[in-house]
Amino acid sequence: MPKIEPKLIQKELQAGKVRPVYWIFGPERMMARGLLKRIQKVVHQDEPVNDFNYEKWDAAEASLGTILDSAQSFSMMGGAKLIVVRNAEDLKELEPLVDFLKSMPNNDPTDVAELSSVLVFISKSFDGRKKTSKAIQDRAVTVPCEEVEEQNRENWIDYLARQRSLTLTAEEQLVLRGLDPWSLDIVDQEMAKLELVASDETLRAQVLMSGVDARARDEFIDALFCRDKARYLKWVHLFSKDMDVQLPILGLISWNLRHLKVQLLEKETQSRSPEKRNPYLQRNLDRWLRHWNCKSIQEFEHDLFGIDFSLKNTRLTGQGLWTSLMFQNQK
Repeated sequence: MPKIEPKLIQKELQAGKVRPVYWIFGPERMMARGLLKRIQKVVHQDEPVNDFNYEKWDAAEASLGTILDSAQSFSMMGGAKLIVVRNAEDLKELEPLVDFLKSMPNNDPTDVAELSSVLVFISKSFDGRKKTSKAIQDRAVTVPCEEVEEQNRENWIDYLARQRSLTLTAEEQLVLRGLDPWSLDIVDQEMAKLELVASDETLRAQVLMSGVDARARDEFIDALFCRDKARYLKWVHLFSKDMDVQLPILGLISWNLRHLKVQLLEKETQSRSPEKRNPYLQRNLDRWLRHWNCKSIQEFEHDLFGIDFSLKNTRLTGQGLWTSLMFQNQK
C-alpha cells in the first residue's frame, strides 16, 4: 500500500481503529511522538500501562527475531500489547518482518479487541528502493513524518501555541517561522522559553533573538554554564560582533544566572522553592549546578557587569570580552 499521511492515520485513530503494524519514519520527531501517543491511547484505552502491555525496544540492541517473537505472544494480563521499536533503521535483516507481514490476513484498521499486539517501528528514514523495504511498504503502513513545508509553518506554530495557551505577537510568529534550522521540536522549545518568561516583553524579545540560530544560542549558553571551554569557543564568535546580538544574549545569561543563584541557595540551605519551575529550566539548572559555587557565581556576576558596562557605555565590542567571561572565572 502507498505511504499514508499522518493526518489520515489520526482520523483512523480518532474513530477508534488501529492497525497491526506501523512503520513511522522521517525527521519530524514530534510528529512521530504524537502519532505514537495516539496509537497508545487507542491500544490501551483506559488500562494502565505496564510491563505486560507495553514493550519498548531499541533496534540497535535487540534482534528482529526477538521483537517478532514478542509480537506473536499474548499479553499475560490479556488485551492487546503495544510494542515500540525505536531506531528501526538499525535493523540489519528485514526478511523476517516481510515473512511476518505475509502471514497476516491484512493490515487494515480494526478494533483493538481483535488484535493481540500492535507493532510500531520508528526510524529516521525509510529507503523504499530496497527489495525488503518495498515488500514492507506493500503490506504494512508506512507513515512519513517529513519536514514541515514553509507554507504550513504558520498553522503548526498556531497549533503549538494553543497547546501551551500561549499568545504570540506578530513579530514573534515571524521570528518562529524564520528559524533555521526549523523543526517542530525547535519551535516548541522556543515556545517553552516564551512561556517561561511569561509577560516580560524584554525577555521575550531576548529569548527569540531574531537573526541568531536558536541551536547556536542554546549551545553557547549551555557551554558557558557547563564551563565547557572547547564548546564555548566554537560558538562565541557568533555573539561577539553585533551589538544587537550581544545585549540580548547578555540579558539571557543574566536571567539564567539569577535562577542558578536561587538553585544554589536552595542547595546550601537544603530548602526548596514552593514555586514549580518550568521543566526545561529545571533540567538545565540541575546540569549546570555541579559546575558552580557561591564564590564562582559572585566572580561571574562581576565579569557580567564589566561586559554590560563596556557594551552600554564605551560601546566596545569584540571576542575578547566574551572569551574572558569563560577564562577569568573558575570554580
